[in-house]
Amino acid sequence: MQLAKSFEQAACILVLLATQRPDIPLTSAAIHDRIGGSATYLRKIIRKLVVAELVASTSGNNGGVRLSRSPEKITIKDVVLAIEGPLHTFPDRGYFDQVFKDVEPVADEGTKVVNAIFSQADQRWLDFLSQQKIATLIKELLVVPQIPVLDWNDQTVDKMGLLNDLLAHMRVNK
Repeated sequence: MQLAKSFEQAACILVLLATQRPDIPLTSAAIHDRIGGSATYLRKIIRKLVVAELVASTSGNNGGVRLSRSPEKITIKDVVLAIEGPLHTFPDRGYFDQVFKDVEPVADEGTKVVNAIFSQADQRWLDFLSQQKIATLIKELLVVPQIPVLDWNDQTVDKMGLLNDLLAHMRVNK
C-alpha cells in the first residue's frame, strides 16, 4: 500500500501547526509558502484535517488554522484516516471467487478468507500508527526535548534563523 502524496503534505501542515504559536492562527498563505505546490490543493487537505477535527479553522482578517488538540494527542493513524479514509487494502475484485466458482463449498469463500487476512493486517498497521504521535515525530526530527514555537506568519523575521537559534538553545539546555 502506498499513501497518497497528500498524506505527507497533511503531516507537514500538522508539524507547522504544532510549531506555530498557539495564540496566532497560521494562514493558508504561510502554509503554502513553506510547503509549496498548489494552494488550492493545500486548502483541500486542510479541509480534510478540519473535518477530521485535527485542525480548527477561523475565518476573517486574523483567521487561519490551528491544531484542535495538542500534538501529543494526534497520532499518525489520525492523519492517515483523515486523508485516506477508512483503510481497506485488499481491492476485492472477486477473482478468488471466480477461480473457485465451480468448486463447492469454497465457491464464495475465497474472497472472505483473503479479506479476513488483509483486514487483520490493516488493523495491526493502524494499531502501530496509533502509537506514533505527531509530537514525538517533531521532537525526534528536530532532536529537542520539547516542541519549539514561533510565528510562521511573520514575514519580517528570518524564521529559519529564529528556529535554528531556538533549537540550539533547546539542545544546550537539554
